[in-house]
Amino acid sequence: MVGGFLGTLISLEKVIPLKKNIFLVVPLMSALSLILFFTGHFTPALIMLICSSAGLVMVYLTYLRRQYDLSMLLMVLSAVFLLIGHVVLFTQRFYPMALPWWMAFLLFTIVAERLELSRFLPVSVFKKRLLLFCLALFITGIIIPFHGPGKYFSGAALIGIAIWLMRNDVIRINLKKQNLTKFSGYALLCGYIALLLVGVFLLVLPDIAFAYDAIVHTFFLGFSFAMIFAHGPIILPGVMGSSVKPYHSFLYVPLILLMGSLLIRIASDLYFIPLFWRLISGYISAAAILLYFTTLITLMVRSFRNAKIL
Repeated sequence: MVGGFLGTLISLEKVIPLKKNIFLVVPLMSALSLILFFTGHFTPALIMLICSSAGLVMVYLTYLRRQYDLSMLLMVLSAVFLLIGHVVLFTQRFYPMALPWWMAFLLFTIVAERLELSRFLPVSVFKKRLLLFCLALFITGIIIPFHGPGKYFSGAALIGIAIWLMRNDVIRINLKKQNLTKFSGYALLCGYIALLLVGVFLLVLPDIAFAYDAIVHTFFLGFSFAMIFAHGPIILPGVMGSSVKPYHSFLYVPLILLMGSLLIRIASDLYFIPLFWRLISGYISAAAILLYFTTLITLMVRSFRNAKIL
């Protein structure tokens, strides 16, 4: 999911504005790795992901030469962390070893995106340094290492980052608006609460399989996909070369389903509820994601048709 699906979405978003066909190889390799994984070719798939993440580093360095600022520096680091995660999985053949690096990839990507979109807000230098301190603390927790005392450093960092984003992002402004802006605000709020929960779980949950399951799903499903839901109506049309920002109140349905499935998963993990409810949670999550993208594409097609009629 991280390398094949999210890696493809993120790299495609960044490659298309550059208008250099050679860079399209980056999302193409990420997408092809999914086929290799599903057909049982584990090692070739990992090699594709390593090459793709190395290509993403080059893409971000291209942006950095054009726009040298904090958000782009964080983007470059995010791609480096993705590359490290894939290399770790290739050498160790153990997913939990790569997990914290993949978390770092998505965390830095999303924080960088939010800084870029909120660059006109009056955020002081001190507040930005505080955010950088929390990000550095998270990476410190990964290095020392994460599966040990490092998780307490990373957990505290995630709590700090979540609180920082809730206080300094545009979320409070968005929630006072209407339509798409308000929907994005609620999706962001769900994501930041999920990120806060991940930090709490890292600090208080014991080192058992159910705790690991709760942390993984709260971060990658609750935080990451909530961010995708918030950014999707803005980013997807841009990738397709359209200025239309599709919205309908029905978009709240997949968001509610996603968060509901996450709550079922967390409750199942924390209270050792039978496996049946985890399966139900998985089906609801998959349905929510599929429904979201189907709704978004439908709204975009309808917008294109209306534009042609006009």
